[in-house]
Amino acid sequence: MSKGPTFFLFANPYKPDTVATSAVLARLLFKRGARILMDAWLHERVQVGEPCGLDQLPQTTTAVVSLGGDGTLLRTISHAAARGIPVLGIHMGHVGFLLEVTPDDLEHTVKRLMTGDYRIEERMMLCCRVNDDEDMLVMNDVALTRGQSPSSIEVKAYADGETIFFSRGDGLLVATPTGTTGYALSAGGPVVYPLMSCLVLVSICSHILTQRPIVMPEDKNVLLTAHAHPEQPCQIIMDGQVVLNRTGEVRVQIRKADVKARFIRFSEQQFLTRLRQKQAEWNEI
Repeated sequence: MSKGPTFFLFANPYKPDTVATSAVLARLLFKRGARILMDAWLHERVQVGEPCGLDQLPQTTTAVVSLGGDGTLLRTISHAAARGIPVLGIHMGHVGFLLEVTPDDLEHTVKRLMTGDYRIEERMMLCCRVNDDEDMLVMNDVALTRGQSPSSIEVKAYADGETIFFSRGDGLLVATPTGTTGYALSAGGPVVYPLMSCLVLVSICSHILTQRPIVMPEDKNVLLTAHAHPEQPCQIIMDGQVVLNRTGEVRVQIRKADVKARFIRFSEQQFLTRLRQKQAEWNEI
């Protein structure tokens, strides 16, 4: 077993060229003495390193390398953040807000990873608990929605016991600054600079036309409540990755997490430039 740094490679199997790029990256890292871990399906295709589940990440892992888009990277964040492991995003396609490098110069990327020639950027995360379930870490947003029900959902939102507002429509979401360029933006919320620390509440297709998004301090404890018919469960969606169906009385508690997401950065992030590029891309659709 290698005594060098340990890297976990996580790829999107539905993105073109991710397997081939993962193979090249794995071989370059392995050649420099790194220990390589990856999901069993990817290991079977690449035949480098060792198979390992994302939920079995060793605490000593140097970094997680995600190959795909922002959605692929989001699937790694909660596991990595809980262990204090930084994540590097390699984007395989469109410009991503969370991604750092392209696969064009993997040798340079490997050299910097192996020598630790990078800085760590930390971002706020959320801790979410649904009813009496276990706490879950969330990078972007938590949405309480009507799910597949044809009827609107009534959601009440509180902050430290104080009523924020009552929403009737498709639901309500709570986002981090990082998450404001995702679901919250589509729902009419503001874009918040990602290095800030705050909570953003946005109603989704609200019937109350005067209801506007609210930005609150990071230390507020938010509670969302709703009641779902036994035959029409509501949905709690976290980062677009985890979907929970619930009926009856539903309580979603959201607060700032005690841990932060850690991203590997090789250069200063040009968030405003990426935002402008993304807006131009959206305009072409």
